[in-house]
Amino acid sequence: MKKRILIILALILTVLMGCERRELEYGSAVIDLKLKINLNVRVNGKITNLPTPEMMRVMFFDPKTYELVTESYLPAGGGRISLPPGDYKFIGYNFDTEATLLRNDRNYYTIEAYTNEVSAAMKASILSAIRQGRSEAKTPDADAWELAIKKIQEGEVIYEPDHLFVSHQDITVLNTTEEQVIEADAETIVETWHISVRIKNEQYLASARALLTGQIASNFIGLPKEEGKTNTDVTLMFDMTAGTDDEKNDVVVGTFNTFGKNPNVESRLWLTIIIKTVGGDSIIWQRDITDDFYTPDAITDQVINIVEEITIPPPSTPTTGSGGFQPGVDDWDVENVPINI
Repeated sequence: MKKRILIILALILTVLMGCERRELEYGSAVIDLKLKINLNVRVNGKITNLPTPEMMRVMFFDPKTYELVTESYLPAGGGRISLPPGDYKFIGYNFDTEATLLRNDRNYYTIEAYTNEVSAAMKASILSAIRQGRSEAKTPDADAWELAIKKIQEGEVIYEPDHLFVSHQDITVLNTTEEQVIEADAETIVETWHISVRIKNEQYLASARALLTGQIASNFIGLPKEEGKTNTDVTLMFDMTAGTDDEKNDVVVGTFNTFGKNPNVESRLWLTIIIKTVGGDSIIWQRDITDDFYTPDAITDQVINIVEEITIPPPSTPTTGSGGFQPGVDDWDVENVPINI
């Protein structure tokens, strides 16, 4: 009998020692995430509304490890999601861009927006056109010309980014059964610039492509826009077309997107324009436009108008006689040739 009593007492003691009083916990809380996207972007000195994004990717990171905890995909205005109660670092961005890509997205401080480099063949074609083209360069001397070409040759040449609307903030999900409303604002981390250069004989222009050095390659979107800018110096490639300015002058003009100028004081902004003429020639114009980015109009409206004139010569007269080889220059666009099957 005493042995049985000791066994029972031992069992009771074991149960008491193994129990711990804990507060009642909720599995997840329902969050109504309201996203407000600022679609206003300055284009050519005017505020323009961009189209509303199709989808937003919303991500929640651990505030101590900064690692991704969970993510979801919502309409542009937001929606309902379920999250365990606790503190989070939140990032949301539009998930419908083509040129703008994201990498290293498992950590709050490493998630980075960037664009791809142009292909090696494209870069070689650009450099060949610059080397062989007829120069209209506005550079102080030959050394400056070679330095600008070297910057393009040895550095990265990238495509321009799409607008990326980003929201990031610290949030707290309450331990409650009631629906919780969290509001978040999103704005673009990409700048849109408008640039024009006067031209003569616009009728001879077939196509134009621009290269602008001194740009940054990417942005860490977990940080504020200016703090997230990297200092990797790259060259941005974009297309230009013929047009007229406010004074009815003929110009070659382009509107391009960028993550921003490289803040490094030693970084120079060289603009190179490669013009293909209707006769198949290449005209190369180049100038250091660093100071033009800091004029009052440029700072306020993100517009640069260069009054120096690029002269486009008439097509060369074809050589007649014994039918020698006469090279030409293809346009930038790919030609589609029908094939009979």
